[in-house]
Amino acid sequence: MLLGLLNHKYLFLQMLKRDIQQRYRGSQLGFLWAFFYPVLMLLVYTFVFGMVMRVKWGVEGQDNIDFGLILFTGLLCHGLLAEVMIGAVGLITGNSQYVKKVVFPLEILSLVSLANALFHMLLGMLILLVIYIISGNALEWTLLLVPVVLFPFIVFLLGASWFVSVLGVYVRDLGQVVGVLMTVLMFLCSILFPFDRLPIELQPYVLWLNPLTIIVEQLRAVILFGQMPNWEQLGIYTVCAFAMFFLGVWFFKRTRDGFADVI
Repeated sequence: MLLGLLNHKYLFLQMLKRDIQQRYRGSQLGFLWAFFYPVLMLLVYTFVFGMVMRVKWGVEGQDNIDFGLILFTGLLCHGLLAEVMIGAVGLITGNSQYVKKVVFPLEILSLVSLANALFHMLLGMLILLVIYIISGNALEWTLLLVPVVLFPFIVFLLGASWFVSVLGVYVRDLGQVVGVLMTVLMFLCSILFPFDRLPIELQPYVLWLNPLTIIVEQLRAVILFGQMPNWEQLGIYTVCAFAMFFLGVWFFKRTRDGFADVI
């Protein structure tokens, strides 16, 4: 399965290009929305939380970072998770024309969906950095560690996308469940508040059962706070991410022959 993906690089690039173009087809501003939307959202967060509510992150040495920037970093991670997972529910059923084609690598659909979402997240991150600099902050060398932090998250998302896409074929009301779950994961994560503000008895559950918490914390550390990531947490997360990845591979291969019968 993994070797098959490498043999379909051209197909992957063509499908990714098509998906990105379709996302903005028919709109007046077209691809410019990829830049305008995150800018507008970041300005709204900064205005509401920074200027109106005057919220501070409340962590010593980090009060000089606008709450809007801290919040937006977490929302970028949640947006990537939500887009991939919600999209995975109908990924197979929404591309039924490919299911009965024996030569078509169905597993590539999850990879295209993930790459599309990741592309837009990186655009949002670029805008985040520009506004971070305009705000009078200096970029730290730890910014180079962003790919290291995102890598296990991407591995997890790809495996989870394969797993959920299979469930979406057999459980047709899965979309409602996943949508609610994405909202729950956002509020049960340190996106809106510092992790230390959680009750001490809840911290282990939020840290290890929510796939967002460690990534959000480490991404903020390397981008905004100039800190090294917590290598122990990131290492354990990477092991769990690969476990999810291989589970997704196994589950997809085990069930793909039955897709045509259900669809």
